[in-house]
Amino acid sequence: MSQDFMDPELFADFIVEAREHLETIEPNLLELERNPGNLSLLNDIFRPMHSLKGASGFLGLNAINGLAHKAENILDELRKGNIPVTPEIMDVILAATDLLRTMIENLEQTGVEGDVDTAPVIARIAAQLEGGPPAAPEVPAAPTDFPAEDVAPPAAEPTPEPEPEPGAAPAVESAPAAGNGAAAAAAEKIARITEELPPFVPDTYQLTSIGEGHMADFLEEAREIIERLNAALLELESAGEGRSESINDIFRYFHNLKGNSGIIGHKDLNALTHEAETLLNRVRKGEIATSPLMVDLLLAVVDQVEALVSDIEPATSMATPLDIRPLVARLKQATEDGEVFESPSAGTAADQPEEEGEAASEAEGEPEPAPQEAGPAAKESAKPAATGYDPEDVAVFESTIDQQIVYMGQALAGLAEDPESKEMEDGLYRALVTIQNSSGYMGLSDLKVQAERTAGLVDQARKSGLSFDILLDMLRQECSILGDMLTAALATLRGGKAPAAPKAAPLPASEPAPAPKAEPKAAPKAEPKAAPKAAPAPESEPAPAPKAKPKAEPQPEAKPTPPPAAKPAPEAKPAAKSAPAPASKPAAKPAKPAAQAAPAAQAGEAGGKPKVSATIRVDHEKLDHLMNLIGELIINRNRFAMLARSLEEGKNDVAHIGQQLTETTYSMARISDDLQDTIMKVRMVPVSTVFSRFPRLVRDLSRKSGKEVNLITEGEETELDKSVVEVIGDPLVHLIRNSVDHGIETEAERVATGKPPVGRVWLRAYHRGNSVAIEIEDDGKGIDPAKMREVAVKKNLMSPEEAKALDDRDAIDIIFMPGFSSAEKITDISGRGVGMDVVRTNIKNLKGTVNVTSEVGKGTKFTLSLPLTLAIIDALMVVVAGQIYAIPLDSVSETTKIELKRMTEVNKRKCVTLRGEVLGIVELAEILELPPEEREREIVPIVILQDNERRLGLIVDRLLERQEIVIKPLGAYLSEFDMRGISGATIMGDGSVVLILDPHEIYMMSTPGVRSKG
Repeated sequence: MSQDFMDPELFADFIVEAREHLETIEPNLLELERNPGNLSLLNDIFRPMHSLKGASGFLGLNAINGLAHKAENILDELRKGNIPVTPEIMDVILAATDLLRTMIENLEQTGVEGDVDTAPVIARIAAQLEGGPPAAPEVPAAPTDFPAEDVAPPAAEPTPEPEPEPGAAPAVESAPAAGNGAAAAAAEKIARITEELPPFVPDTYQLTSIGEGHMADFLEEAREIIERLNAALLELESAGEGRSESINDIFRYFHNLKGNSGIIGHKDLNALTHEAETLLNRVRKGEIATSPLMVDLLLAVVDQVEALVSDIEPATSMATPLDIRPLVARLKQATEDGEVFESPSAGTAADQPEEEGEAASEAEGEPEPAPQEAGPAAKESAKPAATGYDPEDVAVFESTIDQQIVYMGQALAGLAEDPESKEMEDGLYRALVTIQNSSGYMGLSDLKVQAERTAGLVDQARKSGLSFDILLDMLRQECSILGDMLTAALATLRGGKAPAAPKAAPLPASEPAPAPKAEPKAAPKAEPKAAPKAAPAPESEPAPAPKAKPKAEPQPEAKPTPPPAAKPAPEAKPAAKSAPAPASKPAAKPAKPAAQAAPAAQAGEAGGKPKVSATIRVDHEKLDHLMNLIGELIINRNRFAMLARSLEEGKNDVAHIGQQLTETTYSMARISDDLQDTIMKVRMVPVSTVFSRFPRLVRDLSRKSGKEVNLITEGEETELDKSVVEVIGDPLVHLIRNSVDHGIETEAERVATGKPPVGRVWLRAYHRGNSVAIEIEDDGKGIDPAKMREVAVKKNLMSPEEAKALDDRDAIDIIFMPGFSSAEKITDISGRGVGMDVVRTNIKNLKGTVNVTSEVGKGTKFTLSLPLTLAIIDALMVVVAGQIYAIPLDSVSETTKIELKRMTEVNKRKCVTLRGEVLGIVELAEILELPPEEREREIVPIVILQDNERRLGLIVDRLLERQEIVIKPLGAYLSEFDMRGISGATIMGDGSVVLILDPHEIYMMSTPGVRSKG
């Protein structure tokens, strides 16, 4: 595949980088020889050698790749402490660097590596390794196979492996053989193709962009194509087996992506879209029929394309590569064989590892200790087969995660003893951030999101000075969920063989100790046991079994030694250092996988916050209108200048000048209004840009939950400000996930209650006054207020008395409390209690509100009310305690004046009967904790707020005028103060600053008990 992208610039870049790597390696080797005890230098030597190996393998430079690979092997043994640093080893590594330098010079001068004999140095490296750990016998066979990078075992060795296996594995083999021989053959073919592809090189590289806006244009177009691909593939799936016109559209989209990525030099994107285009070309010619599995495969390709596009840094035009080999191999197999089979690694269930991992660990229960003994060898042999990850990456990830779990346990135990311990707080936070970054680097997005959320919770608490005594139960629950997800992730990375290891998460340091003692014989033992384990999973049974087998057989030859050795070194450290506080641990740990540090950080950023489009398309007629307005503005400016000159010259006709000044001012007001309206229209984009992603989401969720759900969208043409549209995606994802997972019942339950078997979720948008309403409605089981009260009391979120005092509407609103979840079981879709409060917070940041209505047995409806724009709003100006405040006019139902003698008290709260409605009344000064007005008043002005369907009267000192104001955010330096009830500020014509009130928060603060809790 790399041959498609060969060009002189690529080789020139490689030569420059290779020289830099060697210049880094040699001084560090000499320093290490002078100071053999300084093992930290080994990481600085290992990383450039690893990069040199990877880059040379990608370019097909076999001699350089083979020698660098062997040098990397011995460096790996040194840094793991399996062999000591000796002058002889330093000599042989320096000899290897000399040969590497010679070959790179040859490459620069002649374009080839040259006739350099690397065999003697490789033999010397092998001889040094023979004196190392007990499992070294495999190394002597390696020199004959060095070009084949990482997965190239000697051909003679694997033959004994399969012979013991048939005795133990016939039961497993019979299942695929009986019903799915073709799938088994396809899995073997995919495994073979994956091995033949160039090795994955994780280093970032520079893209080619012409001009400043070129990269921005590429990213904008790529995101549009991704949206269209998702929609077209879902349409293709709904069309069934028949011919669909969308095939041509899908082909064209991939073709455009391929061409565009080739122009900027994005090798991974170009290669992946090329293989997808080749497959689709056969489909559109009628040579291959479409199928659900093909749609699954192409959707997986689109997801990978989206990840690749998201990992491009627009400012620097740097691309972060991802391992596309598994998908490329599947696409090649499908193109060649004319049929798509279940994914060999985990079926199409990239989204199922959690449930399967947990189920597997529970089902296996007692048999776990046996595989655990032979863990390292067995794990390592299956890792590459099951996931396509670099075995070294997996080993580093395992050791990192094991240590961080220890640190988490220590920190939580420390906080239980002393909730104010800053050291423990910092230690817990760093452990979670390390798990977050490591998960992001390995592409485990769900795990990364969970770790990121939990770390955010810890960080927020420690910055606000909140006592961890209150949060401890919630943190234990979050860390327990994280532990379960880690179990599933590690089981997936290991090929599903040893899910038990992280289950004993609190004490991972003690488990690895016996692991290195497992002798090489343990590897074959683990093989048969691993095979039957895969058998119980009916869906993924055919594919993983054949795939694991061919790869697992050769793999132990090349790899089992390092992993067992890798375990003791990292694990021994936490064991030795566990006595001190965990604060120092997580800080030290990131140095271990230093090779991954940069990519991990980038992956973490990319996964945590998707990049939003920085451009917008505008109708040229709107631009023409803007130009006309600018012309009128210039005329008015000149008119003001003439009037000013007339006044300066002392012309006596002041009345005439005053009249002209008034006319010009009116004209300026008209132009500025028109200009504002036009700019607003330019910024408006239809909500369809966000809605378009949800059919795919619902399709995936319905498959995952086993429920059939239809998404019905309405009002996609409704327009919102672009800045609002970019932010509402995440809240809508939370709400739709909850509707599918919690709201919609299973088919059996729906039929039993007389509902249609297919659940429905509505997503609609429409204008309502000066705002836009977005509704998410389902016809599921609804929210039971009684259950909400019961769960809130059970989780200690409120007392039984407070819960009893809540009416049904307020009881339903409990779902927005942080940490609340009424789910009976936690799934990887929802149920962890970290979603609905995020929704409310995000919508509040947009100056909007969330309202929920529900009827038990009928369904639930969430209504988001969002402003048309975040920049300018109409507001009612009021005076309270001598200060002016602005209340958004959208939330003002009416204003009135009421005599004090008409007010009565109900439950210690003021109220008044207004037009037959009992209206609660509060002093705005009291809510804002301002001094009340001293003078006696008989009649008070009241502003009646409308918060969704609830109303509240606010007593103010004086009503001023309605005014159009520009919203300015509050500075970060004010975050330390209690700013509840305040959503922003505005600057008046005289330069004074006026605070803008948040009507929803004002209403919540008026509720008994809420202010004291805040």
